[in-house]
Amino acid sequence: MKIALIAATGNIGSHIARSALARGHQVTALTRSAKPLPAELAGACAQVVDLTNATALAEAVRGADVIASAFGPRTEDLGEVTQIARALIAAARTAGVKRVVVVGGAGSLEVAPGVQLVDVPQFPEAYKSIALAHREAYEYLRTVSDVDWTFFAPAAMIGPGDKLGDYRTGSDTLISDAAGQSSIHYPDYAEAFVAELELPQYRQTIATVAYI
Repeated sequence: MKIALIAATGNIGSHIARSALARGHQVTALTRSAKPLPAELAGACAQVVDLTNATALAEAVRGADVIASAFGPRTEDLGEVTQIARALIAAARTAGVKRVVVVGGAGSLEVAPGVQLVDVPQFPEAYKSIALAHREAYEYLRTVSDVDWTFFAPAAMIGPGDKLGDYRTGSDTLISDAAGQSSIHYPDYAEAFVAELELPQYRQTIATVAYI
């Protein structure tokens, strides 16, 4: 499978790229910088592109089987989350790429019927603006019916750690373990993300993965 991957050098994106390469896929890393890819991504090729320019993106992703995005904004770039989501969909339409999968935010997952995680009082204030930016992008994607998209949210807590494998995926609702914790390590999230690229289970919806 040919994967056009945005943000392939970030914390999540690099794990997605490595997982995809290990599973025999072709990865094109779409970057804003001409810096060489790190040695850990040997086997991927790089292409510099303006991520907010739908026309340029369409040319960059032409021929890909799927567009994947691990774009994670800095505080000053929050407006780009939805902007890039719109550009990805427009590029997919122009280039004829049928599938778009983006790394989403856990804040958009429900913790009770009609109640999203970002709206609960105990949601950390430090992460709220980023969660709301991801939710805006998710709400945009929900208006898209002609592209096969997935908003793939991690668990409430995602970070470095060993690959454990004891996780499950689902849609709509935050997944927690028996102790009430919702967490996932980068390599397990990446494995589940690439599995969704290979065999889509969650089409035009929000999906998630967490340890059980």
